Formats: sequence, structure tokens, C-alpha cells
Amino acid sequence: MGRLNNNQPHTLEIMRVAEGQKSPQRDEDVQASWRRCLYDHQLDPTRYEGARILTQQELRHHRQASEELLCMARYGMEDLYRRVNAMGYILLLTNAQGVAIDTIGDQDLDRELRHAGLIAGSEWHESHVGTNGVGACLMTGREIIVHRTDHFDMALTPLSCTAVPIHDTKGTLIGVLDLSHLQAPQDKMSQALTLEVMKSCVRRIEMANLVQTHRQDWILRLHPTAEFLDVDPMAAIAIGTDGRIRGMTHNAHKLLARSLPDQFHNTQNGATITGQLIGRTFSDLFAYDPEDLPKLSRSRGNGDGMIELQSGEFTFARAVPPVAAIKRRVINALPAPLQNIHGGDPALQKLAEQAAKLVDRQISIILRGETGTGKEFIAHAMHKASQRRGPFIAINCAALPESLIESELFGYTANAFTGANGKGKKGLIREAHGGTLFLDEIGDMPLAMQARLLRVLSEREVMPVGGSRAEPVDIRVISASHRDLPQLVARGEFRQDLYYRLNGLTLDIPAVRNRADMQWLIEHIARKTDGSPTFSVEAMNILLAHDWPGNVREIVNLCALCAALCDGAVITPDDLPPEIVDKGQGQPAKPRPLLAANGNHPARHVVPPTNDHNEAARLRTLIMACDGNISAVARQANVNRSTIYRRLQRFGLGHLIKQNRFSDVNRI
Repeated sequence: MGRLNNNQPHTLEIMRVAEGQKSPQRDEDVQASWRRCLYDHQLDPTRYEGARILTQQELRHHRQASEELLCMARYGMEDLYRRVNAMGYILLLTNAQGVAIDTIGDQDLDRELRHAGLIAGSEWHESHVGTNGVGACLMTGREIIVHRTDHFDMALTPLSCTAVPIHDTKGTLIGVLDLSHLQAPQDKMSQALTLEVMKSCVRRIEMANLVQTHRQDWILRLHPTAEFLDVDPMAAIAIGTDGRIRGMTHNAHKLLARSLPDQFHNTQNGATITGQLIGRTFSDLFAYDPEDLPKLSRSRGNGDGMIELQSGEFTFARAVPPVAAIKRRVINALPAPLQNIHGGDPALQKLAEQAAKLVDRQISIILRGETGTGKEFIAHAMHKASQRRGPFIAINCAALPESLIESELFGYTANAFTGANGKGKKGLIREAHGGTLFLDEIGDMPLAMQARLLRVLSEREVMPVGGSRAEPVDIRVISASHRDLPQLVARGEFRQDLYYRLNGLTLDIPAVRNRADMQWLIEHIARKTDGSPTFSVEAMNILLAHDWPGNVREIVNLCALCAALCDGAVITPDDLPPEIVDKGQGQPAKPRPLLAANGNHPARHVVPPTNDHNEAARLRTLIMACDGNISAVARQANVNRSTIYRRLQRFGLGHLIKQNRFSDVNRI
């Protein structure tokens, strides 16, 4: 009871406010929250509990349900934290249920943050934890500062929480961005500037989301001052080609609500008001013809961009035309590097479509699949499909010795340790500056290195071994693992905070045995192999019946072996390794659609059984059709030129090749 007695003044103040007295040192929103805690939520004013922490399974469910919010807010959060990371703050993103689904904070304060409950999975709804920044923000739909003893729960009174709501383009409150301090100054006004920075960050997050969501609509930027229209608009509206309002930022809700009749103004939050705005014609809200929007896109002077609302207010406006039409979900709409990762497999088609949407966004991706399924190949395709001009750096975290991984990843200064290079080493992370960092088998990275990697990803800078000054890095991170990372997190073998930093989206790569384009894959790899082996119908049927436990890597090895042993001849079952023939003979090939890379036409047919006479006759026909052009013959036969030369030599035409006397091909 000693703890309760020491905090008795705080408890008595809550009780007096609940009975109707005013507390001049408390904001009205804080006092209203105290009353809700006592009367609506039935919470004990002497409680000393803090936030409840969800299980990993519960948190995973909330994160999956909030994937759009996570993608929408992540880049803005990282930009904000770079400004305040030296001030002792922790940044939380919660969903509409008050669950922290993402956090960014100083890892040196990890113990203190966990003790305060400021971690992913903490639950901050007012009905559970009492008055706090996130909870009060969710209840009112307004930004708020809950400073130290403003909190209802005594366990939270050392904290200062500044919370701002995040809305989608339809006006629905979907989450809260909260910036908390473990030991803030006593004066609440010390957080006033923090609130303005937070509001600015959320405004930019909502703006970016509106532009991304309504790429097919006109975007009308609004600001009281013309000079800020193009650099930091205060509000924005999406207008369809039919002249109707399609979406808007929350600041636009507030501005346009004043143009509605009075009966719509007495709503607790913006949701009801927005329902009256979305779908209205542009002329209902502005004294302006939507046909004249192109004029606002060309305006540059202070006066030309001014527009009047139906309420009589004036503001400056800049109209941005649609930047892209909605693309059809077909393979040909994808960047070429992503088109080439499959031959019509539905699972990989979906993966390519998702990857195409993210290649130029700051969203980390985990590629998950069995060993050998081509995770690095897909990561490289994503890099080539993006606009990043830096290098693609692949790091196999399982292959680097633990004693070398730190210096290899982060680099080191000159003579940083015994045996170090006298000029120092840049390190693989800095090598990837401006490009993509691919972390293969991330689940095998030692815990100590995980902490350092997390700092790099949070602060976008690298501290070399032995260095005193961090170096900035601009990297896009793609990770891969065949292990179950959530299970590693649950067992304490992988850092939870690093997992959520890496897991913006998980893309599953199917095993070869489950792919619908297996024949395309085998033939594609064969064409890329030196010697370009060609398989007979019988051999291909055996390959299609094989379950390929080594996945793509096993196919690559097989094609290289067949090319070396058969020297251009068609591969028959006798040429295949016994372990593949024994498993595949007598089994029907699995039914698989034969699709080309464009998804429309059949793939190249398997070469039928043949003998030297048939092959020679077919080669003769090709050479005549191509007028002796060896390059054209190779293209028609779908093999390398070297293979054509070897076949000509086999049929005794080497002397003709040297003299280019292809008029004698009838001697074949």
C-alpha cells in the first residue's frame, strides 16, 4: 500500500475531476478521459499495471490485418525518427484497436522500453490501460499530448506521449502515430513542438497514401500559402474523371466540412462528415468548374492558383493530373525482369505482381522458400526492375564465419585490429549504397550481429569496426530464409524487432515440385546452360515425374552434367543420372500447363526421338531455310551457335564451315 499512499494526490485529483470539478492544470481531453476510465471502463484509479503485452500469435494477426497501414506509414516513421533519434524518444505505430504493430527506438534503451511496455505487441486502448496518448487519440479522433501525471495508470506517469491519428482516404481512423519519452521534462509545453512535428509527419503520410491510392484521379493540393503548394501541401483531394470526390486527406475533411450544412458539424470524428463528402461533385464544395482543373495544373503565380470554396473561404490550389491508369493484372504489364522469373506458374505470377508494386517503395521484403528455389534470382530480378542504380550485393549469412561477419558486413577502419588491411575495408553494406542489399539465410545471422544490423536499418548509417563516425547508407533490403523466422523469434533465436523491421511483406516461393511451369523451367535452364542440352520426350517425362528435392539448383546441376556428357546430342533416358531414372521411370509425368513467359502461347515442344539421319536432314532443312546463316540456324533450333558447329563437324562438314560453302549442304 506504500506505493498507493505515495500517489494519493494523483488518485484524489482523478476522483475530484470525475465528480465534476475542473483541474486547471489538465487539458479538457485528459479530464474527459479520466471520467471515461472511471464510469465507462470501470478502471481502478489506484492501478499500477501498465500496458498488456499480446502473444506473438495475437501480434501476428494484428500485423497481417494492418498490412496496408504498415506499408503506408513505414517510410514516414523512419524519416521522423531520424530527426529525433538523439532525444530519447520511442516511436510507436498502433492500429485502430490500440495495438502497437511497429516501433522504432534506441536499442540501447531496450530494457527500459520493455519495462515501460513501449514495444511491438503492447495494447494501449483506453478501456484497458486508462488515459494515455494512443487511447485518448482513438476515443476522440484528435491529436493529444498526455504528459506524465496526465496518465490514469500510475505505472505510466514517468512517460510523455504525443499521439496523432492516421486516417485513410475515406476518412476512417485506421491507426495512431505516437512519440513517447521515458523521462520527459516536467513542463508539458516542452512537447508542443513535438506535436507539430508529429502532425506534419502524419500529414505527409496521408498525402503519400492519397497519391498512391488514387493514381488514376486528379489530385488537388491545397495550402493557405501559394509557395508551399508543391513542397508541403496542407491538404489534398482526389477527384475522379467524372468530377466527383473520390478521397481526401484528413485536413481536407476539416476544410471541406465547413461547406456542409450545420447539421453535419456536430460529429465526434471525421467519419460521418466524410460520408457526406465522398461522392459529392466537385462543384458542390468549390465555386469552380471541374473542367477547368487543367488550368490549375499550369498556374504558377500567386493569384492564378487561388480557388473559392462554397463556404466563401479562399485557398491556393494546384491540380496534379492522373499519373497512371490502373494496370491490368497480366504478365505483360510487369517489368521485364519480373516477367522472366516464371513461365506461367500462378503462385509465381502473383508473387511477381506483388513485387512489381513494391520495387520502388521503401518496404522491406522477406523471400521465404526451400533451399534452392531461386530466392537470390528473384531478389536480383526485383533489383533490376526497380529504379535503383546502385549495385546488387548478396550476402549469405550462413556462409560467413562468425569471426568475420562483423568486418565483412560493416567494414573497418585502417589498422582497426591485428591483421586488418592498412587501408581499411568498406564492408558489404556500404558497397550496396544506392542499390539493393540481399541478406540470404538471414535466420542464421548471430544475435550480436542482428542488433548491429537493426541499428543500420533504423538509422540508415553504418559504423565501421574501429570507427568513430557513422557513414550514411541508402539501401533497399531484401531478406531470404528457408527457416521459420516467427518460430526463431518465439525461441529467442532471432530478434523480434529486427524481424518486424525486415518483414514489410513476406513472399512465398513455391518448391519446384509444386510449380505448374516445370517443363518451362527445365527448358529455360537448359537454354542458359553452356551447350544447351535438349531432352527427348521420354527423358522429359522422367524429369517431370521427378520431385526435385534440390529444387532449381538440382536442375542446374543436371543440365550442366547432360551438356558435358552428351556434347550436343539429344538427351535420352539412358543419359540421365540413375537416381532420377529410378524414381521417374514407370511413373506418368505430372500434368502441367505448358505456358511461355507471356502466359499466352505454348512453350517450346520437347524434341522427339531421333537418330543421326533424321537430325542431319532437319539441320540441312534449317540451313537452307536460313540461307546458310549460322546465327539464324541457332535461333531457329533454340541452341547456341557452338552446338550447331559441333553438329556440322559430327556430320563431316567442317571443311565447308571454314570455306563458308553452304551450297554443298545437300551432301548431308
